[in-house]
Amino acid sequence: MSYEKLQLNLLSFFEKGLLCDVTIIAQGREIRAHKMVLAAQSEFFAEQFKQEGRSSIEVPQKHKVVKALIRFMYFGGVSASSDLGPDDGLDMMLLAEDFKISALDAADIAPLILPRLTIQNSLQVLSHEGLQRHPSLQASVCDFVGENFLTMMQAMEEQLLQIPKNYLAFVLRSACRNIITDMDAERLVRFCLAHTQLDSACDLLRETKQWNWGSEEASLLRAPPKEEPFEGTEWLIEGVRATMESTPARIVLGTYFDWCIRLDYGAEGKLRIVYESATPREDAGKPGGARCINRFPAAMFAWRVLYRGQDVFNEKPVFICFPENVSLHWSTTLPVSAAELSDDDDLRIMVNMAENPMLSLVLYYFSADLKTTVFSEDILNRLPHIEYRCLSSYSLVKTHVQ
Repeated sequence: MSYEKLQLNLLSFFEKGLLCDVTIIAQGREIRAHKMVLAAQSEFFAEQFKQEGRSSIEVPQKHKVVKALIRFMYFGGVSASSDLGPDDGLDMMLLAEDFKISALDAADIAPLILPRLTIQNSLQVLSHEGLQRHPSLQASVCDFVGENFLTMMQAMEEQLLQIPKNYLAFVLRSACRNIITDMDAERLVRFCLAHTQLDSACDLLRETKQWNWGSEEASLLRAPPKEEPFEGTEWLIEGVRATMESTPARIVLGTYFDWCIRLDYGAEGKLRIVYESATPREDAGKPGGARCINRFPAAMFAWRVLYRGQDVFNEKPVFICFPENVSLHWSTTLPVSAAELSDDDDLRIMVNMAENPMLSLVLYYFSADLKTTVFSEDILNRLPHIEYRCLSSYSLVKTHVQ
């Protein structure tokens, strides 16, 4: 294509050093370039070149980072064959901001970061100033550290304690899916106690409720398998009065669980959302019942309900938790009564749902040795009501089965 030929011609002038009229100096080494190209891509260079006769500029940055950025300005992209590491890629992003180069974005440097992450360099990348400005890269780096967390704990636990607090939940979101033994569950809980400097696992459990486990996107809802296919961020119930005869249900799709909810009438004749169950998803880590977090699925649900054109639900998000193999139902009452429903009334229901795998893991840790938990944690007085009910119900059912 003619565009690619023009691009290569321009890039070759830089790489061969042809007709250059400015020298950029970094770490004492020269990079020959062209004022017109640099000024066209960078407000910083455009301002510098307004000074008549300016033929060289020294910048206090690594030579290979500066050279890679200047090469990029010649439509050269970011070379996958370069010797730049993940931290160099983030340095490029910061330098681009200093030079006011708007063309470089996170997608351009992703090939330098994500494929080149290692157990040895990932924590350095996680602490890099440039990572904080790019959420998409943050998520990928945190996921890498989380996936390799157990391996890293064997030799790098002190370094792991330096994980920035605002990234901890994102790292644990991946780490928790790989916890399948009592020993690993205890190790991770104790690590979190050390990182947060809390003395009690009950306090840690409460603390995790304040962490950011979710995303800004609305959660997907789908119909149960036996009903018509449906998927989206909104549950539209047309003709609510007639539909309620069959107690309609939907599945809220999580990362780790499928949460079954249904709509019915509560004791006062008001509509309510009933949380029926949470089924582990096999595509989110270990298959079947292997993951420790499967024992106590936990999530926060924030609902929005539109009725007769009005946003009628303004309650705080609700926390829901289920004990494995125990029939516990929770519900959220809506400000819509059966008596006021007409045949034409519709209902639109939306939800933001954030699962809390660390809370699930703390409850698993408690349940693995309940006698020690009762003795050391004072769960009767310190554990929140829902979590205490889940833990006690699980222990009763387990004891009865045995």
